[in-house]
Amino acid sequence: MKDPTYRNMGDHTECIQIQYDPSVVTYEKLLEIMFNDHYSYLRRPGSLQYRSGIWYQDENQKEIAEKVIEQIRQQTGREVYTHLAPLGEFYMAEEYHQKYVEKSEASNKNSIFGKLFSGGK
Repeated sequence: MKDPTYRNMGDHTECIQIQYDPSVVTYEKLLEIMFNDHYSYLRRPGSLQYRSGIWYQDENQKEIAEKVIEQIRQQTGREVYTHLAPLGEFYMAEEYHQKYVEKSEASNKNSIFGKLFSGGK
């Protein structure tokens, strides 16, 4: 499906795409932040729309993600239901879904992602 929307996702998954400076924060640290603040990876997804996923840009990112996932398996003794695949085409959400943390209530801004995306404010 080309240009999915929130009401018509087809076989797409809601996700975020992060641009980061590796001299400031590592890819592994971003994955640790994700897994510490996003617990859906511990349950089998009910739909593609809300599954836990990591889409990597290169083999190095894939290897780091596999390592972090394995560490979580070892630490929790549980299966990690996080989809891991190469990055394909990324579709931007509709405007009303852009900058969600900035537009949402203060409680969301206190999450790890909220602090990361708002510069720690």
